[in-house]
Amino acid sequence: MALVAGVVWMQLARDSLVEERISSLMAQAEIISAALARYAPTGEGEQQDAATDVDERRATEVLNLLVGPTGMRARIFGRDGATVQDTRFILARNQVQARDLPPPGQIDWIGETERWFNRQLYSLMPGEEPPLLADDEPRPNGRVFEEVEHVLDTGEVASGRRINTEGNLIVSVAVPIKRLKFVMGVLMLSTEAGDIDDALRQEWTQLVLGGLVAMLVLAGASWFILTRITEPLQQLSVGADTVRRGGRNIDAIPNIRRPDEIGDLSLSLRAMTSALYARMDTIEQFAADVAHEIKNPLTSVASAIETLQRTTDEEKRAKLMGVVRDDIRRLDRLITDISDASRLDAELSRERARDVDLGALVAAMASMFEDPDAEDAPRMVLNLPKSGLVVRGLDGPLAQVFRNVIENAVSFSPKGGEIRIAASAVGGNAVITIDDQGPGIPEDNLETVFRRFYTERPAAHGFGKNSGLGLSISRQIVEVHGGKIVASNLRDADGGVKGARFLITLPLAAR
Repeated sequence: MALVAGVVWMQLARDSLVEERISSLMAQAEIISAALARYAPTGEGEQQDAATDVDERRATEVLNLLVGPTGMRARIFGRDGATVQDTRFILARNQVQARDLPPPGQIDWIGETERWFNRQLYSLMPGEEPPLLADDEPRPNGRVFEEVEHVLDTGEVASGRRINTEGNLIVSVAVPIKRLKFVMGVLMLSTEAGDIDDALRQEWTQLVLGGLVAMLVLAGASWFILTRITEPLQQLSVGADTVRRGGRNIDAIPNIRRPDEIGDLSLSLRAMTSALYARMDTIEQFAADVAHEIKNPLTSVASAIETLQRTTDEEKRAKLMGVVRDDIRRLDRLITDISDASRLDAELSRERARDVDLGALVAAMASMFEDPDAEDAPRMVLNLPKSGLVVRGLDGPLAQVFRNVIENAVSFSPKGGEIRIAASAVGGNAVITIDDQGPGIPEDNLETVFRRFYTERPAAHGFGKNSGLGLSISRQIVEVHGGKIVASNLRDADGGVKGARFLITLPLAAR
């Protein structure tokens, strides 16, 4: 587009340059014609009258003086059109023309191309017909030039344009040489071949060089976009399609190590793919664990029913019916907790986080397990701040965390024991501890207790009341909120275990 605009601009510039040169030639021609009319008539003194012709000798002196320094060609024609004088025969610069010729038998392709290009370029000028070739006769009659003939017929100035055999533009003007309103002859002033074309050729050279530079820049930019943007994006696209088609290989996403957005995109896609694979593995493991946990009570129920059909002992039948009821309760609890766990991811991603006052939330969860009428129920001892312990998160899932952990502490607390709950702000985090006075946790199981379906409860707590998903769900919720939950044992001065502690850390909301 820029190159086309440059061509149009060059055409307009050439036309403008020609018009300016014609105006300049016209002004100079009028000065020279006035000087010729004053100093170059034939005759002497009183013999010079209105019907005088132009004296060749005197005209030569005037032309040497006025045309010599200008670099133009001047011709004087008489009233009959005959050539009176031509600077080509009196100025050395017009007499000698040097031009390199091709070797014998060879064609000057460069010169021919340049001449063809000049002719085509001039022919494209709007509103103009291709001009005639300049006449190469040594002393032609002036009437072969339209502008000279116009002056001889009307006495008015005229101009003309031509191209020579080399394809160079020649601009000329013709003005009458008048003495007392009588036309003594005609002065034809013209540019030398190539004057205008040389100026335009420089402009064309700059335009072509500019176009070449623009093309090189465009090629470089295209190469840069291809190698640095298009190809890496295409590689990432192919890798993503491979993953979509089921190719479980993280290396399918290319690892593009670059300090820019594409490098960041590569790292993000690899991280996303890794998280996807991890989630798929988790789902597969979860499905296997669910099948295993459901299969156990179903097997127990099937065995109890089969035995129940064969026995007639009412005591054994009652005992077997109790086993069936316990297993059914266990299945019901399993299905409920599995349903909650399966909905957890969607709930965490769908709901919007808000400011949550942990002090009030923990106090509300603890109050759910207080029973003033039960003498053996554990007593809740709270050490919570009244305000200022605010985190950014989802109040529903966070409430589930504290409910699960407190319920776990209640199940292991002895009759009449205490459950101590404390919360404080430490280094930009909210730290909550839940301590019980139970038997503690075996050192090998401090991490195992957070595994899915792991459960180990006292017999007094009741069979089938726990699915083993509570602490696993609690850890998942805490980690989604950017925190962590760990288990440890409380020890007395002698190193003996005096209970278990669950420590929950959550980042405080920015103020």
